[in-house]
Amino acid sequence: MKKNIIFKNFIINSLGILCSRILGLARDVILALFLGAGLYSDVFFVALKMPAFFRRIFAEGAFGQSFLPNFTAARKKGAFTLTVLFHFCAIVFLFCLLVSIFAEFFTKIFAFGFNKETIALASPLVAINFWYLFFIFLVTLLSALLNYEHKFFVSSFSSSFFNLCIVIAAFFVEKNDAYNNLYYFSYAIVLSGVAQLIWHLLALKNNKVIKAMCLSVKFKRYKIKLNRFYSNFFQGILGSSATQLSSLLDTTIASFLITGSISYLYYANRVFQLPLALFAIALTQVSFPKILKHLKNDEEDKALLFMKKAVGSLSILLILATIISIVFAQEITKLLFERGEFDANDTRLTAYVLISYMIGLLPFGLQKILSLWLYAKFKQKIAAIIAFKSLLLATIFAISCVFLIQDDELKVLAVSLSSSISAIYLLFANIKEFGFKKFFTLFSFSKTFFAIICILIFTLFLLEFKVVFLEFLFDIFRFFKGFF
Repeated sequence: MKKNIIFKNFIINSLGILCSRILGLARDVILALFLGAGLYSDVFFVALKMPAFFRRIFAEGAFGQSFLPNFTAARKKGAFTLTVLFHFCAIVFLFCLLVSIFAEFFTKIFAFGFNKETIALASPLVAINFWYLFFIFLVTLLSALLNYEHKFFVSSFSSSFFNLCIVIAAFFVEKNDAYNNLYYFSYAIVLSGVAQLIWHLLALKNNKVIKAMCLSVKFKRYKIKLNRFYSNFFQGILGSSATQLSSLLDTTIASFLITGSISYLYYANRVFQLPLALFAIALTQVSFPKILKHLKNDEEDKALLFMKKAVGSLSILLILATIISIVFAQEITKLLFERGEFDANDTRLTAYVLISYMIGLLPFGLQKILSLWLYAKFKQKIAAIIAFKSLLLATIFAISCVFLIQDDELKVLAVSLSSSISAIYLLFANIKEFGFKKFFTLFSFSKTFFAIICILIFTLFLLEFKVVFLEFLFDIFRFFKGFF
């Protein structure tokens, strides 16, 4: 029965994420259509990257990794949650206000290669977009409460509102007015944060913790000590910031490269994120509360058995996704983005960048599962050290390639490849901390050997019948196009 519940939660979570990612692809098609891959798209993606960067560090990263373990251990869960809410609302609000006032300064940090004119163009957008962070922090806290109760669909579907708001904004923009379109899309992002907050509040209207929080307010019983939480949180910041700085590094270096480089990295990374979110992140979100409860009850054997099933299933899914994405990289990019301002050369470069990212899909996905073990055992400090070593490796590789390589296009590929190299190191370091002997017990030799043979046959089949398969898909597409 429990196995069925976990599988059901994984499917539900994956479906929510799939809905979000499908709308995300629609969003990216629209952005490619109206902004292309040039100055305006580079400016918009920098403005978008800033709140996303801090969201992944403070909200989904450090906060998510430290809140749930401490919440699980807390006796007065309502008072604990309310205290955290008061503290962080004040901090995040003031931070958003600071970025809005000094938008040019923060924009320069995130896109150091931009000239004065481009900074002036980007900074008002940064000031607007950054308020999304305030709403998404509240969403993350409410999402953690739902995850604790093994209710995953609401949170996994939540980011659909982000994508949907941009899709709706497309009905109000002009195709040849990219400058004003930037503002329509930016206001849509902030409104999506409000929509996500309302969505979570509706889902939690009868939640026991929310009721306990209201009672804590009524009787003024919310002065809870958060020493351990803050200790885990700040250690989590180090780990999460290292991972996100690696992503920020891509944007910063790309701002010095040929125009459109930031956009190539963005569009390719969006495709890369689809299998990562659909399989690795969906499984991670479902697994974390389960592993936490097993370890809290001193049931390490059960936690390891659960990890074994999770790692085996995830490995197969990510390997298949990697092979398909690499073989059809050009076709996927063309199908999704090549229209409007996005031309054939943009497709070619984005496809190469996608291949570079996909090399790191398997290690990046597996290390997400293994890192749960560290977080569940309150080893956020060790996770932070591993992440910073990974960041250093990616930085050295990317900067070295940019200086040593003469070809401008190859420099963009080197930046994306640095992300995959850092993922490989992250996996190795997490395995080392988890224990090599313990890690290899997660795999059955006979099943692994059989899986490798099947994957090799699948790869050869794809390469051999790629042209036939594409012609079949185009025939179907032409049939439906003629039908409608």
